[in-house]
Amino acid sequence: ITDVGIRYVAKYCSKLRYLNARGCEGITDHGVEYLAKNCTKLKSLDIGKCPLVSDTGLESLALNCFNLKRLSLKSCESITGQGLQIVAANCFDLQMLNVQDCEASVEALRFVKRHCKRCVIEHTNPAFF
Repeated sequence: ITDVGIRYVAKYCSKLRYLNARGCEGITDHGVEYLAKNCTKLKSLDIGKCPLVSDTGLESLALNCFNLKRLSLKSCESITGQGLQIVAANCFDLQMLNVQDCEASVEALRFVKRHCKRCVIEHTNPAFF
């Protein structure tokens, strides 16, 4: 699956609430942005192991998908703490965030915890508990 496939899904399934695209390495920020702008009712998104998704894609999600409750970014190499903070500042109802094997600083994880009180954060940062 690439951005082209994501665009078709987003175009014809605008009421989409759950999407698992884990491991679809052809998905980029452009696909995530199109998805976020067209599927604003998303509640759960798994884009783990999508190395071409970065903070830019997360920003699009954060600014369009306010109902997001579950987000998995496991092994997304281009995600940083800055993107996580944008999500936390806009998606207050986030209940599960998977950032295992991501470059997420302790400060970013604490920011998420402060802004998303009910969020369970799955991580691999031994300094954060």
